[in-house]
Amino acid sequence: MSSIELLPMNRRFDGFRNTQFLWRESLDGLKMYTNSDTSTRGYPKVDAVSPIRLGKLIEQFVLWELEKGESTEVLKSNVQVFSKQITIGELDCLVKQLGDYIHLEIIYKFYLYDPSIPEELQRWIGPNRNDSLVQKLNKLKEKQLPLLFHEEAAHLLHEMNLKATDFKQKVYFKAQLFVPFDLKESTFRNVNSQCVKGFYICQGELSLFVNYTYYIPEKLDWLVDPHLDVRWLTALTFQNEISVHLAAKKSPLCWMKSADGVISKFFIVWW
Repeated sequence: MSSIELLPMNRRFDGFRNTQFLWRESLDGLKMYTNSDTSTRGYPKVDAVSPIRLGKLIEQFVLWELEKGESTEVLKSNVQVFSKQITIGELDCLVKQLGDYIHLEIIYKFYLYDPSIPEELQRWIGPNRNDSLVQKLNKLKEKQLPLLFHEEAAHLLHEMNLKATDFKQKVYFKAQLFVPFDLKESTFRNVNSQCVKGFYICQGELSLFVNYTYYIPEKLDWLVDPHLDVRWLTALTFQNEISVHLAAKKSPLCWMKSADGVISKFFIVWW
């Protein structure tokens, strides 16, 4: 039987809420939006869309958080921009906060730190090595944020009696970071070290963890902070299950529990 179980949506939101912003104020020319009402209590009611992608779930979480803020008004969200009936992009969110108009792009990522790459900022890569933090920063600067100034977006803003120059542009960028097992105590110059949630290993390094049990959460539950209330796998069953992921060149996020009940969150990588 698969170890994948559906965890309550509230656990997902708690994991999202407990994730730190990836940097403090500005990185590579991008300003962070950090004025969300972190004191917001309660849980959002997620639209009953099945299956829902992780990115869309994050957007619902952020929009609920913004709408609950006393000083924030969500003007538009998920604004599709068309040119000749073809979608050329989407503005994640337009908000008004304390008199300021803000174009906000929403990002939530999982990055692993590869110390073999020379430049520190470039070392943050996706679990399957097919994306990176630098690639995302460039996409934000070159495509997503400039979309506000596209001539087709001007028509939409005109309907709101606004123009692109009325807006400040910021990003809502949260991330969970994972480092090699022997770098667990490291701090980083460019990003918020409090985003580090665990470590990563290759399959051969599992021999370092004897007498552990394991769990493989589904993708939406990558958000969740580890807890005891799951169906734990023996090491042998875990090895068999992850072999399927690794053979397909997929690096799964997993949990491990020691004999004394300490739980760790980690990726096991195929590369």
